[in-house]
Amino acid sequence: MTSNKVSTVLAAALIASAHFSVQAQTVGAGAGAGAATSAAQGAITQNMVLGAVAGLAVIAALNSGDSGAVASPINQASTAAANSANTAVTKADSALIAAKSVATIVADSGINTSGLSSAITALETAKQNAQAAASDLAVASRTIAMVTNNGKVICAASVCTNAEILGLSFKAASTAKVAADAALYVANLIQSINTLAATNSNLSTAAKGQLTALLETARVASLESQTAANQSVQAYQDLLAAQGTTGTTITASTGTTGTIGATGTVR
Repeated sequence: MTSNKVSTVLAAALIASAHFSVQAQTVGAGAGAGAATSAAQGAITQNMVLGAVAGLAVIAALNSGDSGAVASPINQASTAAANSANTAVTKADSALIAAKSVATIVADSGINTSGLSSAITALETAKQNAQAAASDLAVASRTIAMVTNNGKVICAASVCTNAEILGLSFKAASTAKVAADAALYVANLIQSINTLAATNSNLSTAAKGQLTALLETARVASLESQTAANQSVQAYQDLLAAQGTTGTTITASTGTTGTIGATGTVR
């Protein structure tokens, strides 16, 4: 009884944190907050999700004897999927921040950045979708009666079924992969811009140095996002095995960074 009460309090606190974080992000976006504010709010949301994921193991242990609790191998696999998906989001966000800085630095240089602007928008959307999916899976993986996340119903009954958790794991892994691929593409575009900037007379030596540093930041972050996304895909496969079933296959991300168009133009 004591364990059940403690786990319920823990879960409530985790979900409340995530809810208030999302509210803060929504208010900031509605007020037209700048890139720095948006990035800070996004980081808060991601940290809340990480906190929720970290709390899963504690809550699962407290509820290990509960009737209707999710089986341990399934809980472990879904928790791993949520955790890796959230890491993919965090790393993709680092690439996104770098890309926005690049766009600002070269804004008046004469370099065409329309492709980068579109890629930034696509990455922003992919990041938000993956972040929401990771959060939903983190909540669903708890072995307690909780079926909503940020006011959204994510499971049909008082406890998420294994099939529902499988579906949420698929969404978390697949959206994490999309976010990682979008981050890889952004890193490629930044490399193209960096190459053009090297001979651009409108950019100072200092600005060119900043671009090179931002390229490395985006390159490393995008590859780390890809690694985490593929770990989430593997966790989804582990979940299928734990449930003894088959599901929709998610192919691992295989994209790379470091390409440039043959004409030297930004794609």
